[in-house]
Amino acid sequence: MSAINSLAAVVIRSPILWGAAAAFCFYALIHGGLVDNPMAVRYLAGHWVEYVEVGMFFVGIAALTLRLQDVFAQRRRVDAEPLGAIPVGGQTLDDVDALLEELDEHDAGERLTGRLRAALDFVRRTGDANELEDHLKYLADIDAARAAQSYGLVRFVIWAIPIMGFLGTVIGITVAIANLSPSQMENITDVVAGLGTAFDTTATALGLSMVLMFSHFVVDRQEQSLLQRVDDASWSALAGRFQTIDSDNGTAFAMAKLGDAVGRSSARLLESQERAWRSMQANTKDQLSSAADIAGTRMAASIATAVDGVLAGWGDRLQDANRRILADREDRWSSASDSMATAMQQVSDLVVRMDEQQRILVEQGEILGRVVEATRDLAALERTLARNLETAAASARFEETLNALGAAVQLLASRTGNVVDTGRLSARESVSLGKAA
Repeated sequence: MSAINSLAAVVIRSPILWGAAAAFCFYALIHGGLVDNPMAVRYLAGHWVEYVEVGMFFVGIAALTLRLQDVFAQRRRVDAEPLGAIPVGGQTLDDVDALLEELDEHDAGERLTGRLRAALDFVRRTGDANELEDHLKYLADIDAARAAQSYGLVRFVIWAIPIMGFLGTVIGITVAIANLSPSQMENITDVVAGLGTAFDTTATALGLSMVLMFSHFVVDRQEQSLLQRVDDASWSALAGRFQTIDSDNGTAFAMAKLGDAVGRSSARLLESQERAWRSMQANTKDQLSSAADIAGTRMAASIATAVDGVLAGWGDRLQDANRRILADREDRWSSASDSMATAMQQVSDLVVRMDEQQRILVEQGEILGRVVEATRDLAALERTLARNLETAAASARFEETLNALGAAVQLLASRTGNVVDTGRLSARESVSLGKAA
């Protein structure tokens, strides 16, 4: 929102916007018939160059009007005293922050407030008020230069309007001469009328320029008067407010002198102390160097002896440790070799057992194959027995058939190598089995 407000403020205070609006309203009055003065219509709306001149004139007038309005608004605020009266004996530099806080309560756009704030900020940054009066003069010169620069648009309009008038005159003369023919030499009234219209643009431009120059002079005088009042108010508010060595206050001057004397005495004392410290440092350095050399020699000899003894002891210990490590390593390798031999033997035995188990599995597979074949023979035998039982029952020779079947079963069992023990069936069991079936 702050950016939008700033843009709106710039647009509202734009002299080009207000000048264009005023020119539009003026020509609306002329073309609407409300302004029907022949002289006004001739000199202000007779040629397109005159439209441009009038538009630029209204832009310059708008700029001067806005400037004059700002000058009057600032003039009403100059009489106020933002910092109050100067206390008796002045103020110290520690009061600068409090004075700046008082200025925060006033509008930052006020010229007097801005001048006082810049001066107090200079005192706070430098920590000295002796150059405050010179800085006030510097600030006054800057404000005067800025005020002169602010009339750049007005000066451009005052310069451009006569140029546009001369341009209109040149264009009018050129058109009149271009339209001139031998047949019109006898009646030159139209040519003279065209030339008159061409010179009207120059007359309008000169008149508008004179009005703008006079208005600029009036507004500039008013602003110079405002700047003079701002200079006086800032000088009255700050000149002599802070205690300085050059002020008329005897107490402040005496304190400053006393502080200067104490500073010089402290500097001389520090210089003497520095020389004493340097001399003591040089003597101490020589003594410390000799003592350090002696102590270093003795310490080097004692350290060398101690180091030799310690290194000899460490060497013996390292040799004993090395021998123990080698013996332990040989024992570990022997035990590892035995363990590996045992493991290899176990692996060999395991391979033999696996071969035996594989052979047994092969034999069992062959036996299972024979069993499967016998099972197929038994199934066929069972079917044959069933048919024979039916036939024996029908022929009344059942018991003889059972005996024959028992013999056949025993013969089949002997052929399978006793893998399946079928047992012997008695005649009674066979009879009961036949009945059950």
